[in-house]
Amino acid sequence: MRQREDILRVIQAYLLKVSFVKVAYIFGPQVRKEVTDQCSHHIAIETKNASHKQFQWLCFELIEELEGRVKFDVVHLNSLSNLQLKKCILQEGKLFVQRI
Repeated sequence: MRQREDILRVIQAYLLKVSFVKVAYIFGPQVRKEVTDQCSHHIAIETKNASHKQFQWLCFELIEELEGRVKFDVVHLNSLSNLQLKKCILQEGKLFVQRI
């Protein structure tokens, strides 16, 4: 459990450094307390006017920051076309990063 908390702190610290990140949510198994060793982290990020290329770069840099230690899935809330998934993330997800 401690390792997961450390990983989440690294992700949070990195996202707070990125100026175009507005908010980020953790969703899925981590929120429902169904975490297993094989589970990946699920992160949804809303940005301020970030292009697709900028968002891809953010994901690449996050992989580098984590040094490949963990699997994770990232969703860009701004371009998410599945409205049901977006609603689920916003209702059930845990706010993880918020830039005021």
